[in-house]
Amino acid sequence: MRVSNKLLQLVNSGGSIIYKALIKNKVKDVFIYSGGSVMPLIDKLYNSDINYFINTHEQNTGHSATGYAKSSNKTGVCMVTSGPGITNMITPLLDAKNDSTPLVVFSGQVSQEAQGQNSFQEAPAVELTKNVTKWSYQITDIHEMEYVVNEAFRIANDKKKGPVHIDIPKCVSYQEYNPKHSINNYTQSKWDTPTPITKIQKDSLISQIRGVAALINSSKKPIIIVGKGCSEASKALRDFVNKSNIPVTSTIHGCGIYDENSELSLRWCGMHGSAAANYAIQQADLIIALGSRFDDRTTGKISEYAPEAFKASKENRGGIIHVNIEESELDFVVKSDFNFEMDCNEFLKKLLPSINYNKKTEWMKIIQNLKQNFPFVLKTDEKKLHMEDVINEFNNATKKKKVTFTTGVGNHQMQTYQFIKSQYPKKIISSGSLGVMGVGLPYAIGVQIANPTEMVILIDGDSSFNMSLSDLKTIKEYNLPIKIAIMNNSAQMMVTVWEDLFFEGRNTATINNNNPSYTQLAESFGIPSLSCKNRSELTETIETFVNYKDGPILCEFKIERDICLPLVGPGSSLDDMILPEEQRGSNPATITSGLAPS
Repeated sequence: MRVSNKLLQLVNSGGSIIYKALIKNKVKDVFIYSGGSVMPLIDKLYNSDINYFINTHEQNTGHSATGYAKSSNKTGVCMVTSGPGITNMITPLLDAKNDSTPLVVFSGQVSQEAQGQNSFQEAPAVELTKNVTKWSYQITDIHEMEYVVNEAFRIANDKKKGPVHIDIPKCVSYQEYNPKHSINNYTQSKWDTPTPITKIQKDSLISQIRGVAALINSSKKPIIIVGKGCSEASKALRDFVNKSNIPVTSTIHGCGIYDENSELSLRWCGMHGSAAANYAIQQADLIIALGSRFDDRTTGKISEYAPEAFKASKENRGGIIHVNIEESELDFVVKSDFNFEMDCNEFLKKLLPSINYNKKTEWMKIIQNLKQNFPFVLKTDEKKLHMEDVINEFNNATKKKKVTFTTGVGNHQMQTYQFIKSQYPKKIISSGSLGVMGVGLPYAIGVQIANPTEMVILIDGDSSFNMSLSDLKTIKEYNLPIKIAIMNNSAQMMVTVWEDLFFEGRNTATINNNNPSYTQLAESFGIPSLSCKNRSELTETIETFVNYKDGPILCEFKIERDICLPLVGPGSSLDDMILPEEQRGSNPATITSGLAPS
């Protein structure tokens, strides 16, 4: 039986206004999970020009939209219902905020008259999300709806990108829209939205940039640290590096912005990053940080970070230059000497004309020696499988392909960054600051939808995969050709290692004694599967897996339990690392001590 509801048929209903605003903001794809309070919005997607995708859980919905946005220059869009619908979105919202990802989330809400009464599926949505978003707002009148949606997309993409949440009570969705009603009836302060980007005074900016250019030209041991904020400046960065002859390291989100195969690349730095990069940062007299925020995973113990740069700063021959579009992140974690609140692309283009080529012969010798003495160590075995060996084979099998990898969080994530070399930005999509286990599968869904003709490979650990494996249904539902590689050692290995190192081996809650058969699980969803247990079958298995062309496929790799090294332990300085056994006899002091300060 169908109940007639004239309000739902209104051309200018709340759902229609939202739909038109999405079209105006060039939205092609939306990730949704329905429910009573959000139905008036979701109904307008039926037989519309917007594609919609349904995950198996609201949290996966948010992560898929985040993967979609991270891998493209588009804004992720979600629609969820009230109560548990929006509470399940808290983690994706914070993940998007911490990783500077544009996301617009619409939530249904109980009617205004029912709010505050502990009504069915009621939650204080705005109060819950305001601290994990750039802006959270509840629409209370249908006539403000179009303005608020447009403002949501502006804020999500203004300066440092991030998530916005719009809450819509069901009664507002059913209100009757009066075309004669003017938005000017409202005051701007009603919405309390962030102010647009401010511009640095041109003359002052040019003078500052020329000043740091002189410092860069005279420095003896400079290094560049690249973060996600430099993603759209890959060409400008390459031009700057070629002209300045300065080595480059990055955060994990910065991998590939500068080609990691380049002679001047030190790969990525930090807790499990390149030992060569970490040693070089500690020895550098000048650090040029582009689009990064000095996250604790990249700095180690702050009081012992970059001692040579701080020494050079006091002697007016070096220091730290920080470029970031977000003012609040400048001169915050690390006290920098020169701060530029601006886009990295703009900064590099203005800087380049004042840069001189400098061979830096002694520094280049040190850099090359560090790279030769402290590479990521590949563990191989004639019979047993080690995760780094598996991932290295993936790197070999995809060198000539355009591919995007997604990961969960843990040792498999770190070793993916270690053994997959990035030649271009966003080759690996991962949860950085928040470190959300389980994101790999929904991220892959979003990446594949945003990039339908590209190869998408998920490299996941068993513990991460267990958190979101229900989305195999989503992959099958839309026949997404995602390749799912599970590194199964029946353990939450990164934490297991910490238990072994720092908690006397008490494995309290990290061993998975009863994992499912992932191959049988895949087959139950109608997804073909492979398995690999021995080194002898690894290359052939990966070749078959990577070249499979008939939709999604899953492969389970039975791997050993290994420690991921290097490791900067908790409370340790960046150059105080646990190194692979093969490197413990190398003395970085003898490599880095050859260059005296100017």
